[in-house]
Amino acid sequence: MEKVVIEGSPRTELGKKATRALRRAGNIPCNIYGGKETLNFFAPLASFRKLIFTPEFRLAEISLNGKTFTAMVKDSQYEPIKGELLHLDFQELIDTVKVKVSIPFKLKGTPKGITDGGVLEQPFRRLTILALPKDIPSVIEIEVGDMELGTIRRIKELQIPGVTILHSGSNPYAKVLIPRAVKEEVVTPAAGATPAAGAPAAAAGGTPAAAAPADKDKGKDKK
Repeated sequence: MEKVVIEGSPRTELGKKATRALRRAGNIPCNIYGGKETLNFFAPLASFRKLIFTPEFRLAEISLNGKTFTAMVKDSQYEPIKGELLHLDFQELIDTVKVKVSIPFKLKGTPKGITDGGVLEQPFRRLTILALPKDIPSVIEIEVGDMELGTIRRIKELQIPGVTILHSGSNPYAKVLIPRAVKEEVVTPAAGATPAAGAPAAAAGGTPAAAAPADKDKGKDKK
């Protein structure tokens, strides 16, 4: 996985006035927690572009106070109107400790069922996983080109080395749906087809003609 190198500077003042001054100078106030202590620092906004503005998950390698910390973004704050980055919280990662993280999830290929009129549905765009830092993928990609019409793939079928997926195994992660138009397709008789032998002839209006009642007095002499 690609790591983004960030050269941080310690924050000596933590008040609102000092924070506003940092932002005016083009810096982002941050902190790191999860280790022996919480550390406060800042770095130029440009340092975080490859870390924040990307569809992939990436780790940060933060240099601070002569030490290097491997960390991941745990929380971020943005200005509600302009959308500008205001603050970042980092969680320090320990090589031997598993962490929970949300990873982008992508489906690769075009399912075979699409050519038969099916529609691919992807319920998950991200997957929450548990893994050691060394096993965290930047993105999870799964091939679905062999999926037929009506096929459903479930979370329990995913096998990713070193990774535990924290979703119910019965949840589907991909479906090739059968559209209603395909389900309701029927074969209709050809126009002008004749009724089967022995079938009663249809009377006007489309209903079978009623048989004439038998004459009970037929053959009797009139008095």
